[in-house]
Amino acid sequence: MGKLLYFDKRLSFNGNTNCAICHSVEIQSSEKNSLPRNKIHNSPASFLTNVGLYKDVFIDPQAKDLEEIVRERIYTAVMLKDEKTIVARLSRVAEYRELFEKAFGSPGITMDRIVKAISAFERTIISKNSRFDRYVMGEESALSPAQKRGLDVFMNKAKCSQCHKGPNFSDSEKHTTGLSGITQRVRTPSLRDVSRKSEFMHNGGFTKLEDVVDHFVNGGAKDSIEDPLLRPMTITEEERTDLIEFLKSLEGESHPLEIPKIPRA
Repeated sequence: MGKLLYFDKRLSFNGNTNCAICHSVEIQSSEKNSLPRNKIHNSPASFLTNVGLYKDVFIDPQAKDLEEIVRERIYTAVMLKDEKTIVARLSRVAEYRELFEKAFGSPGITMDRIVKAISAFERTIISKNSRFDRYVMGEESALSPAQKRGLDVFMNKAKCSQCHKGPNFSDSEKHTTGLSGITQRVRTPSLRDVSRKSEFMHNGGFTKLEDVVDHFVNGGAKDSIEDPLLRPMTITEEERTDLIEFLKSLEGESHPLEIPKIPRA
């Protein structure tokens, strides 16, 4: 049901926008793509892979949990701010009335239930069974020799794991990114499926993974605010190449999502 609501344009003001317009999960889960610019903030739309694993939903935290951000996004300029209108629109759809009663155990469509359903769907967007995962589970051949060397660089010489750690490759904490003119600290993004992205950093400042690696190897921009975890490091060209190859091993299995058939009123 949450998947249906995610793709249902009746949640938008003029009926021509849905969550997937900016957060194209059916594309980002299957191949590298250029994410649409967020219509509200003119920034890259958030990558939803593993979104349910974060302590903070936004890279620049603005909400305490996924439910709060889903509700806030429904109330944005491109979506429909009027809660009563949303509930009324969906309540006119017999299939939705049946689905809500089945999912929640009692009849009735409310904004709280809408938010819970969409959030539940978003938590199913998981990156899994990457080459790295298979390697950790004992499949020695899952990583190439270059990727194994890159893992060593990641953990030790480059110290990437100081912030990018745990199963989601993120400590979910806020840090300095070393970007010029950026003063706020932002949440460490997951590196899962990072090779599928075409825009990097919370402001979309880089378009190549190699440039992101170089940015952090160099300790960030010279005029960025200082951070004890952000220091220039010396790695060889081969180590740089190996590190990038390791990051590619974090790409999970392709799991494209079919756009569902939206119930008619």
